Amino acid sequence: MDYAGEFSTAECFKTVDALVRVSRPLIILTGGEPLMRDDIFAIAGYAAQNGCRVVLATCGHLLSPQTVEKLKTSGVLAVSVSLDAATPQAHDEFRGVAGAYEKTMEGIECLKAAGMPFQINTTVSKLNVNELPRILEKAIAMGAATMDFFFLVPAGRGAELADLALAADARDEALRWIAEQERGAPLRIKTTCAPQYRHFRQADDQGRPLPPFRGCMGGRGFVFISHIGELQPCGFLDLPCGNLRSADFDFVRLYEESEVFKQMRKLDPFGECPARIYAQTGELMAKSNSSPGRLL
Repeated sequence: MDYAGEFSTAECFKTVDALVRVSRPLIILTGGEPLMRDDIFAIAGYAAQNGCRVVLATCGHLLSPQTVEKLKTSGVLAVSVSLDAATPQAHDEFRGVAGAYEKTMEGIECLKAAGMPFQINTTVSKLNVNELPRILEKAIAMGAATMDFFFLVPAGRGAELADLALAADARDEALRWIAEQERGAPLRIKTTCAPQYRHFRQADDQGRPLPPFRGCMGGRGFVFISHIGELQPCGFLDLPCGNLRSADFDFVRLYEESEVFKQMRKLDPFGECPARIYAQTGELMAKSNSSPGRLL
């Protein structure tokens, strides 16, 4: 891939400085593959030393006992690993890499051995929607702290998989099943790119309320920062909202003045995923006959 213009270590530090001037955020180091950066441990350490909570998202292939120990020493609190099927063949086919499943499982074993909390990320599609119970069982058996079901958005690299995205009725059926599992699961269960999930959640088996669900957080406290400093509502909604490098790292100004962020804050956070609507229509706001100007 072309990483021309990628932020230097110093610019990553400046980004952390810009963020901590307004909060002590949760920083998710993601990619691509963040472990391909030689300075990722320095960046994580700088953010942690400045009061940020730091986690890392990876495919798991570059995890080793030494790498995990460096992550822990740098202050990384948890790691998420992608697992998109319950069987080696299906996972490898979805990832397009022979041996991907084996490498991912080896990476998870390294996390377990080091006592590093980990999360399993699964991209929900037509290929694996019937496998979700087996994937969840595997995550529980491995000792995952969290299970996050990512609903496929046909944008970016996912554009080539548009025909694998679930139809609305199948998506709702999957969300209903996930909500049932959340009520009594021995690990935390989350969804991503499925703001409608709120409509399916109930109290747990003991009648206790579930953790808060905020729906789509794009522009409402969540910001994606690309490798060249472009701000976006999320990694799946490729709408530029200002560049940190060009703005002399004035994060607050970009966050407050971006017209895209302003529009995001007007949308129903529990309606359709804005990234999915944009991928399908080319518009952030989609009109319907019944509700002009509202998000579908």
